[in-house]
Amino acid sequence: MGLLGLVRHVSGRVCRSRALATRLFGVGFPPEDAGARYFDVTTPVLVSVVAPGLRPGMKVLDMGTGAYATIGLALWRRTGCDVLSTDVQPELVRKARANVAANGAPIRVVEARYFEGVDGEFDCVTFNVPYVPSSLVYGPDVQSDGGPDGTSVLEGFLDAFAARGGGATAYLGVNRLFVPRERVQPLVDRRPRLRLTGVRRRRPWPVDVYVIDRPR
Repeated sequence: MGLLGLVRHVSGRVCRSRALATRLFGVGFPPEDAGARYFDVTTPVLVSVVAPGLRPGMKVLDMGTGAYATIGLALWRRTGCDVLSTDVQPELVRKARANVAANGAPIRVVEARYFEGVDGEFDCVTFNVPYVPSSLVYGPDVQSDGGPDGTSVLEGFLDAFAARGGGATAYLGVNRLFVPRERVQPLVDRRPRLRLTGVRRRRPWPVDVYVIDRPR
């Protein structure tokens, strides 16, 4: 097992802890099938970066919400913001809806790829971008598959975000052990409608949160 494979193994065990997930996010989670994860290492960093800038009624698009709508639920719980959560996989949408209902949250969960079928404007977009190269993705963990070099989904998002009308700020979480900043920065720079305004970090997580503006 190489270094990145070892990182995947260790982080996977951490992210499958229901007790830790509840403690980190203040959200209820159901007992889960073997091998499923409650969060990604990018999740607590995204929540800690985004939450201080939100207030009740602000509109958040929680993209790639996964099986538990963890980010959307955590941000709603902490700030009272108005959340729409999306995922491209129908089974994950079904599970996320169930967890949203179990937490009594007024969050809609819809099936969508990037912004397709998503109406209205949002104050911010959060996205745990799949960043793991396909060669390191094993078994059913398709949520992590970022394509051959780990940036395929990231590039697809940047194209979709640049093409969408209106202004907004996107917060993208990426594990820098897999995709470092020197590979992400040029991808943003090649899209003139977007502007990278910051990169946030939180110890001890090996995560970069990219703050990307799309001016009106």
